[in-house]
Formats: sequence, structure tokens, C-alpha cells
Amino acid sequence: MVFGELATGAIAEAALVELSEGQPGPASVTLLQQLGRQCTRSARTNFPPPEGHSSWSDDAVDHLLADMFAREDRDDPGQGHKFLLDCYLRATDGPSLERLLLAAIENFLKDQAKGTSRGQLRRRLQTLFGGDERFQPVERDRWTLANGPVRTWQGDLDALERAAFSVRGVEITRWNHAGMTPRVTKDALLTVAEAVLESAEGAVRLEDLARVLQQRFRLLREPTLASFEDQLDQPDGPAMVDVDVRARELYTLLSPQERRLVPLLGKRSQWKEVLGTGQTRAGAIGDALIEQLRLATVDDADHDRVVLALVELCGGLDDPD
Repeated sequence: MVFGELATGAIAEAALVELSEGQPGPASVTLLQQLGRQCTRSARTNFPPPEGHSSWSDDAVDHLLADMFAREDRDDPGQGHKFLLDCYLRATDGPSLERLLLAAIENFLKDQAKGTSRGQLRRRLQTLFGGDERFQPVERDRWTLANGPVRTWQGDLDALERAAFSVRGVEITRWNHAGMTPRVTKDALLTVAEAVLESAEGAVRLEDLARVLQQRFRLLREPTLASFEDQLDQPDGPAMVDVDVRARELYTLLSPQERRLVPLLGKRSQWKEVLGTGQTRAGAIGDALIEQLRLATVDDADHDRVVLALVELCGGLDDPD
């Protein structure tokens, strides 16, 4: 990913020192503010500003960073700076720390965009289900088929996704973010939802149904990256360009240490030797890298091919063009 010129210099180095002591300080905050402004105001992104802000002002960026810390607090009370320390553990110098923090900020923005979008889809499904006799509500936020099992579904979400993708010949070519749902879109959503609930044999949370349908139809995805979209018009076609560009974007985010580790992520016993570190640090770096790649490719239709292409880059090219 290319975010433009990084804010390298004394601030990043000072932030490294602060984080080495286990706590972010003024330099870390200043670095995050600079990178937050750089990420949100880049020409390659179009993430919406937080609620209550009409643009990515300095206050809006501070609001974003506060939300990032607040999320960490909810997930792990007292560890609101955890994402900073995770980036520090994987950084080898100031520039690599900045790249990792930029990735963390963008991933957070993607998560927020998807959460908001899924909420919109969830509310739309609530309305559509309520007006269709094929579906019936169970408790507050679960749905099942009419006269179907009312026991709570507790299975694997992947199984529901497979059921959704098994429905052939049903696609959505038009999606409106407000107003009435077009009939063809309504029919597609309800047809696939019916197949999912039939497979579940139980009452499924509306949130899970929305997640499955979002994946099935690639609906309401997070804002796209302009430079990435530009590649889709190339002669090789979307799929080939998509995989190659995505793999190279991921490659640029990785430190030399992480690039050496990528081909061996499935061989945990070798991490310590490859990284030249202790077992604990090697495990932290490897686990963080796995999570970074998962988050970065979770919404890619060809995520397996993207990761395989990245493995090839890390195993066969020292400095790809």
C-alpha cells in the first residue's frame, strides 16, 4: 500500500523509545495524529469522517484515534494501547513502525465502515423478513423459516456461507443505500436467506444473516482504494490484476523480518530460527503477522490466491518492482 511520504524522523524514533518502556507518551500520540491525518486525507481512500464531523479535520482525526483506544479498552480493559505495542513488537525501525501503524489505522477504518454497512443491511433484512410469510421471528433478534425449528442455531458461520454460495443464478446488480429495495434485489436477498435458514435448521441471529449475505453478494463493502480501482481496467482483467496488486501492497507493509517469515507461517517450530529471536518474541511476531494477513485479506474474493502470491514474493523476490 502506498500512503505517500511517511512522517519519518525524530518523532518516530522517540515513539519507539516510549513504547520500549511499555507506555505511549507524547511522541507516540503526535506520531499517531500525523499518521491519522495522512491516512484519512489520502487521495487513495474515501472513508467517511466520524459522526458529527463533515470532514477529516484535526478534531475528527482525534475522534478516530480515541475510538481506536476505546475499542482496545472494551476488548481488554486497561490495555487501550495494545495495538500500539503490537506494532512496536513487529517494528524494526521508525519507518517500519509508521507503516504498521498506518495499516492498523486503515484496518480500524475498514472495520468501522463494515460495521456501519452491516447495520444498514441488518435493518433492511428486518423489514424484508417482516413482510414475507416465509420467515418468522424468534425472540428479539433471531429469525427462522415459517413453521421451522425455533431452537437457536449455534453452528459454524462458514457452513452458512457455503449454503449461501450454493445458490446459483442469483446476483445483485443494483444496490441502493436508501429508499425502497428494488424488487430484483429483494428477491435475491430473500432467496438466499431462505436457503441459509433451511441449512441452519434453527433460528439465526440477524447479525449473522447479514454477515453471510454481505459476503455472498459483496454488499456494502468498505470504501475502495482509488489506485486499486484504476487497475481494474487493465487488459489482463480484474482477477489477475487484483491478486498481483494486492499481494504487492501487502508486501510493502512487511518488514524484512516478516517477509522471511511469511513462507513459514505454517511451520511454527521454525519461527525462532528464522527470526533469530527468543521463542516468546517469535511467537508474538508470527501470531501478529497471521492476524494482519487475515484482516488484510478477509474481504478479498481471491484471498487464498493473494496470500499464495505474497508467499511467492517473499520467497522468490527480494525487492519486487
